[in-house]
Amino acid sequence: MNGKERTLATLTGGASDRPPALPIIHSAYARLAGIPLGKYYGDAATMAEAIVWGCRRFGFDGVQLSMGVTGEAEALGAKVEQPADGAPLLKDHPLKAVGDFAGIDPAAAGRAGRMPMYFDAVRRVADRIGAESFILSTLRGPLNIASQLRGVEEMLMDLIDEPEQACRLLDFTTDVAIEVSRASVSTGADALLFGEATCSPNFISPDMYREFVRPRHARLIAETKAMGWQFAGFHICGDIRPIFADIVDTGAAFLDIDYQVPAAEAIALAAGRIAMRGNLDPAGTFLRGAPDEIRARTTDLRATATGQRWILASGCDISPGVPEANLGAFAEAATG
Repeated sequence: MNGKERTLATLTGGASDRPPALPIIHSAYARLAGIPLGKYYGDAATMAEAIVWGCRRFGFDGVQLSMGVTGEAEALGAKVEQPADGAPLLKDHPLKAVGDFAGIDPAAAGRAGRMPMYFDAVRRVADRIGAESFILSTLRGPLNIASQLRGVEEMLMDLIDEPEQACRLLDFTTDVAIEVSRASVSTGADALLFGEATCSPNFISPDMYREFVRPRHARLIAETKAMGWQFAGFHICGDIRPIFADIVDTGAAFLDIDYQVPAAEAIALAAGRIAMRGNLDPAGTFLRGAPDEIRARTTDLRATATGQRWILASGCDISPGVPEANLGAFAEAATG
C-alpha cells in the first residue's frame, strides 16, 4: 500500500498493512530545509517545495498544510505582520465590538489576503505527490475565526456577557468556514482539518462548547459533506475527554487526539465511530526528547494503534526547531 491508500483505509475502517504516519508538521519542514519562514508563508511554490521535501525526506504517508491561525482573519481585514523568519502575527483585531461584522462578506475569506496563495500551495503539493500521499489542508473553525477577529479574551467574555450577539458572530464565522471550505474544493486536498484550539476545555467549559459551538460544528460538517468533502475533522487541543462524545456527534470523520489523552482511552471512547490521529507530545517528546526515547514511545503507540482507526502523529503542531534526527526516529519506528 502507498501512503494515500493506507490513510484512506484507516479513515474508512478498512484493512491496512500498518497504521499510517502523518505528523502535525508543516512550517517546521521549511526551517529544516533552510527556508526562511517569511518566504514560506508568502510564496506558494516555496511552501509546496518545503512540504514535498519533508514528506519525501522522512517517508511519511501524507502531509498537512496550514496558513496559520491568522489566514481567514487577515482575509477579512485583520492586520497581520509577517516576520522575516516566523509565523504571521496578528497585530489588530478588526471587530472592536462583537456585532461589528455587518457588511463583511463571508466568501471574502476564500479569495482575499493570502488564502489564494495558500490554496495554490495545496494544489501544487497535490499535483506533485497526491497520487501516493494523503493531502490534509488545515482551515480554522468558527470559534477560532471569531477569536482572531475579536480577540481571544474578548470573545470568551462575549460568550458570557453578550451571548446573543456572540451567537450571531459564531453563525457568521461558521459561514466563513463554509465558504473557505468551498473555495478549497479545487485544491486537490483529500481532507479538511478545522483548527479549534479555543474549544478546548482549557478555554471554555464543556457546557459552553455544547451550547455555543457544537451545533455550529455539526452544521459545518454537514455543509462540507454536501459540497463533496468525504473527510473533515477537528483539532481541539488539550484533554478533550469531557467533550469527546459531543465532537463525535458533529459527524466529523476524524479527530486529533492531544498527548494529554491516553491513546487506549481515546480508542475506547471512540468505540469505532470516528478515526483519530495522535498523539505524541510535540514539545516534550519531539522538540526536547532524544531519538531513542522517540523510537520507544512511537513503538508503544504503534502497538496500541495497530488494527484501530488511528493515524500515528504528534498530538499537536511540531514547532520549527525540531531536530531532524527526532523526526527521523519517529519515521523509522512508525513506518519501518
